[in-house]
Amino acid sequence: MSDPEIAVSHEKTTLDHGNGSRGDESDDSFTNPTGLNEKSLVRKLDLRLLPPLTLLYLLSFLDRSNVGNAKLVGLTKDLKITGNQYLLTLTIYFIGYVLFEIPCNIILKRTTPKFWLPTLMLAWGIVATLLGVTQNFAGFVVARFFLGVTESGLFPGVLFYLSMWYKRTETHYRISLFFSAASLAGAFGGVLAYGIGFMKGVGGYNGWRWIFILEGLLTVVVAALSYLFIHNYPSTAPFLTEPERAFIQARLKGDSDATNDEKFTWGNVASAMTDYKCWLY
Repeated sequence: MSDPEIAVSHEKTTLDHGNGSRGDESDDSFTNPTGLNEKSLVRKLDLRLLPPLTLLYLLSFLDRSNVGNAKLVGLTKDLKITGNQYLLTLTIYFIGYVLFEIPCNIILKRTTPKFWLPTLMLAWGIVATLLGVTQNFAGFVVARFFLGVTESGLFPGVLFYLSMWYKRTETHYRISLFFSAASLAGAFGGVLAYGIGFMKGVGGYNGWRWIFILEGLLTVVVAALSYLFIHNYPSTAPFLTEPERAFIQARLKGDSDATNDEKFTWGNVASAMTDYKCWLY
């Protein structure tokens, strides 16, 4: 090959590198060495993770808000609850909710989502059912407080849980879908309570009692089934292949410092407990 031909060949190679053709190929290989379709994988995660989580929150919102429907069919009359006392039953729920949000997330970190989230649901389902057999104002207030305690870990727990699967730019959309379950609960909760209200006299119970009992038992049944459908983290999810697990972990490490291998320390707990922003949030 003559000197001019060598020069032209060298110039062409330089231009190819300058245009980034090889550089782009190298970047793609580095960011996605498995060759997986990222969008398809994210859709797969959506179908596996979001439906059960959304159902959990739907039942959570249904169990906390059905007190209003129960009031319409005789709750305050049967338990001789005054207007101010009824407002207290609404407020006491949020006191338990706020006080135990952080402790519940600590337990989530010390255990696993597959165990803790269904267990929370099972606990609040039992409490919601017991609301239907309370005999006085004091018992109803105590049950409402513990309903707040047992439901307090779901929403912050799911926020943490989703951060272990999705990048930050993807998480907010999934949270909005999850949060939309509250609207669904409000949409059909009243209709459901209206139908249950006609059970007045069944078993010697008024209609409002059956609202709590049946909706609480529904939550208990779904909680038992959710042990099968809630997964822990990408590294152990049975519906993922090894290349998919590796790719998800690589995505998270490249996007943030989220990792389920982060060590638990009581110093971090103290920092969270003394940070006013955690309580305000």
